[in-house]
Amino acid sequence: MSGTINVFFATMKGSKYSTQLKEGYSVEDIKKIVQEKFGSTNYRLVVNGQEIQDNDPVKFSELKKSIKNSTTIYVCQRMDGGSGLVDIDSHKATILVDLQDELRKIPTQQTNSECMICTEEKKCIKFCCSSIICKECFPNYFANYDYKIICLTCNKTVSPEKVFVTLQFIQSLLQLDETTLMARNIDFQICTCGAFSINSTMYAKQKCDNCQRWLCFFCNADWNETEKKMRNETYTCR
Repeated sequence: MSGTINVFFATMKGSKYSTQLKEGYSVEDIKKIVQEKFGSTNYRLVVNGQEIQDNDPVKFSELKKSIKNSTTIYVCQRMDGGSGLVDIDSHKATILVDLQDELRKIPTQQTNSECMICTEEKKCIKFCCSSIICKECFPNYFANYDYKIICLTCNKTVSPEKVFVTLQFIQSLLQLDETTLMARNIDFQICTCGAFSINSTMYAKQKCDNCQRWLCFFCNADWNETEKKMRNETYTCR
C-alpha cells in the first residue's frame, strides 16, 4: 500500500461518507476521522466483518491488509443499556431496482445465443465457463442465487467486478455481503431507521441514538413491557 487509499464510512444502510487514509495510518487516525465526521468516537468500527480494536496493534496490523481502495468501514453506535431480525430485505429490494439500470450497461454477445434458463435465442450476457443468460432472465437468476453470480457450468462464484460495470452498484453488493456477515453476530443489529448498532452489554432493552426508539435488541421490536410482557434480560426479552 502506498500513497493514500479511498475508503467509505457507513453509519446507516445506504448512507456512506468517503474519505482518504494516508500511508501508515493508525487506529487513532481513523478515530479522528470518525470524530470529525460524526461528532463522537463512541462507536465501534467494523470492517470486513471484524471489529477494529484500538488496544491490539497486532490484530490491527493484520486487519489493515484487507483495507484497500473502496473498502467500507461500518460505524456502529454502542448500545450500553443492558442478531436477530435484521432488515436486509429492503437492501435486496433496492439492488433489484438498481439492477435494471445496471443491466442496460452490461455488454452482450454480438450474435444471438440460447439462454441457459429460458432456452430462447437472444443476445445474452456471457461469463465464466460459458454461462449464457439473457437480460430478461438475469434478475430472477440473480435473486435465486442470493444476489451472487454463480456459474451455471462449474458452480463457481464469480466476482461482481467480472460482470457488473458501475462501481456504486458493485459497492452496494459488497456492502450487502458484509452486512449479512455482521448480522450473523448476536451483538449486531440494524434498527428500523437503518442505523447500525453493536450491543456492549447483551441486555435486551436498548435505545437507538439515531431515532430515539426503545427496542428489544434481539427481536428488533418496539419495547413494550405492558402488552408484550417484555423483560430486560440478557440475550432475550422473554
